[in-house]
Amino acid sequence: MDTKAFVRALPALWSDFPESELPLDARFGEILDEVPGLTKPNNLALLHLAAAHLPPGESYVEVGSFRGTSLISAMLDNGEKEFVAIDDFSMSDASRAQLDANLARFGVTGATIFEGDAFEILRSDALKDRSVGAYYYDAAHTYEQQLDGLRLAEPHLAEEALLIVDDTDWDFVARAVADYLELQPKAESLVEIGGKDTGAPAWWEGVHVLSWFADR
Repeated sequence: MDTKAFVRALPALWSDFPESELPLDARFGEILDEVPGLTKPNNLALLHLAAAHLPPGESYVEVGSFRGTSLISAMLDNGEKEFVAIDDFSMSDASRAQLDANLARFGVTGATIFEGDAFEILRSDALKDRSVGAYYYDAAHTYEQQLDGLRLAEPHLAEEALLIVDDTDWDFVARAVADYLELQPKAESLVEIGGKDTGAPAWWEGVHVLSWFADR
């Protein structure tokens, strides 16, 4: 993943990044209308761009798919790329059948779905044959779980990758990401955007994008 190219391309998705209420591409709002999720169109546009920048041989992996809003958005126009979703479907009104149906409704198929505890799956060899260029974590968000969600991804990451963390307005999520960055020299803050707690509800609860360089 060319993380610098991702950053250069990001502002063009909005008329006034990051102040715009909506991205220029209206499809992300339409996805949310059809598949309600805990996010906003701006966040979905960012995920789509991350997936679009994946080079051949690298995968997009998300932890926490719920009804499929983020996965659908990432997969739009990116059918030639490899996608993986991990979820235990423990949230109310969430099921594997519903996720599959929502993906099919938008004509995005072919994603690999791992159903079960995310931390067990990340510790297993489920991702052993994949090189993860874009990793999106939006699952359990205690301080310890957030740290584990980042650390357990490391063995699977490409030489250069994006780590995208949702809900960074929350104090314990922000602290976990800050501590991770302090302790892991291979990771670096790339883009940090506050959400409704900072007066920007168009970015939901905030998002923080990190870069990963294996040889840093």
